[in-house]
Amino acid sequence: MARHMADEPTDAEVYPPIADYGLISDMHSCALVSRAGSIDWCCFPRFDSAAVFGRILDWRKGGYFRLAPRGVRSVSRRYLPGTNVLETTFQ
Repeated sequence: MARHMADEPTDAEVYPPIADYGLISDMHSCALVSRAGSIDWCCFPRFDSAAVFGRILDWRKGGYFRLAPRGVRSVSRRYLPGTNVLETTFQ
């Protein structure tokens, strides 16, 4: 069955809001992690290096790395108080 342009999801349906991302870093490089547990942007090994994953810019071609359990019902995240440690809990 052929797909038509009208069948493609819109950008608003595909791209999560930037507020849904958490920043993780080792003070040399950084990554943006989605609520779904996927790294959608990562520059490595330094901040000024080319992006390894760029899904945040192009959902279909940008690349990503995802590590998350199946059957997730809810996700909560927080930075541990006084740290840059991002804690994610999948239920």
